[in-house]
Amino acid sequence: MVKIFILTILTLSVLYSCQETPESDGFQEEFAEYVPDNNEVAFEQLIAEIELNDSLRIGQSLFYSKEGGSSVDVRIRVNDSGEMVKMREEYTVENSQSINKNTFYFSGKGMFASIELFEEGEGETAVYVERTTYYDKDEKPIITKKRQAEYEEELDFETFATVGKRSASYDRALAVLNQEGEYGTTFQGFVKEEPYLYIIVGENEENGYYSSLVVQYMTPLIKTLQENEKSMVGTPLQIVHETLDGEQGYEYQILMNVKRK
Repeated sequence: MVKIFILTILTLSVLYSCQETPESDGFQEEFAEYVPDNNEVAFEQLIAEIELNDSLRIGQSLFYSKEGGSSVDVRIRVNDSGEMVKMREEYTVENSQSINKNTFYFSGKGMFASIELFEEGEGETAVYVERTTYYDKDEKPIITKKRQAEYEEELDFETFATVGKRSASYDRALAVLNQEGEYGTTFQGFVKEEPYLYIIVGENEENGYYSSLVVQYMTPLIKTLQENEKSMVGTPLQIVHETLDGEQGYEYQILMNVKRK
């Protein structure tokens, strides 16, 4: 079971661990005719129930990016028992304009389905791929199906083909949610853009992932970080934030609270 503990409605921490490799990695897949069975219909019904449930609480990670264009953020849906039932990871890769998505669905027994959406290939040969996998109670893949199209909006008009079983990993998504590893939140400095002051947090490595937040309250810790900015770089911080909608669909992050780890 995957349980999460929400710090605010949009800030959270998750406990769990899991498998390997999200995206396409050159694996040669053999296509076969796809014929859905009753088990798969049951999986689709579970997914539909989650998607149509408007009582689920919402959680969102920090938005991380790095030089070169890579980025990642994660959004989740949580039931009344504090169990995560849906997790969606959106990411970009260097030198690409495409937004890739991995969506994971959970029940009390763990992940039961994953849907990966990504661009495969380069230039004129690039295609959009949708790969769906259903899992047993031990999160072992039962069946994987795949469809592809030249444009993302055309995927719904394509038919699925059965391919070799593939497990989609949510390890990275959990690290993003938990602010761990290369998505850690060490202090990296301030940026002043009138009338806002931004705090920059991220991995304490050159060209690592980072996230910027608008400072809302001038707390004693914020003052200490400002007064000793250079010497405090690399200080581990615990970030509590909210993500708000701005003008023209732009989202921005508000720092609600910050503590030393």
